[in-house]
Amino acid sequence: MQRKVDVDHAALAALGAIGVGWFLMTTLVVNLGVWQQSIRFYDVWAVIQDPVGRLGGINRSHALTTLAFGLVCAAAVLAPAISILYKRKDAWLTYLIPFAVMTVSFAVLYAKSSTSYIPADHDTHSVSAFFARIAQAAVTRAGDTVASHISIGAGAYVAAFCSCFLALRGLSIMRAAATRAGAIETGSEDLAARRQRDAGTRQIEP
Repeated sequence: MQRKVDVDHAALAALGAIGVGWFLMTTLVVNLGVWQQSIRFYDVWAVIQDPVGRLGGINRSHALTTLAFGLVCAAAVLAPAISILYKRKDAWLTYLIPFAVMTVSFAVLYAKSSTSYIPADHDTHSVSAFFARIAQAAVTRAGDTVASHISIGAGAYVAAFCSCFLALRGLSIMRAAATRAGAIETGSEDLAARRQRDAGTRQIEP
């Protein structure tokens, strides 16, 4: 008799919460007094592309980047949901996708925001190098000012918690499946050995 596979409702609930955290709630909040801006997670790669400009409101023309990463986020939520609803045996692999998307995105954002944006050769004494150094100093100062007024929104906490829960749940399902497979294999070996002993006993009997 084949074992019935139930739908993982807890994982579906976590995916729903991740979708809400990514698309409806705020991930980053920039508060500069009278001016405040909210960044949702699907717009994070626009921030990566232009951290100071996007967070400071200087340049908002990143529609293609936002659209592309928004599709990636939608796929990261839909892929596990479809695997769960269709009860695929490898669904646990898709449980790791939201966590991977968040980890990579924030790691790249941190690395990008920690680097300089305008290269300048400090050993060059030309007029262009002079203005490049001025621009670099201005951008760095602006970036420091904006960074000091950035806070993490509720959406980031909700999505991070649920993506961690989903990843751990996927790993636990994988371990449970491996344990069941080992138990079945051991049981099959014991059954085969028992049958061999029974066959040998019948052959010995007169």
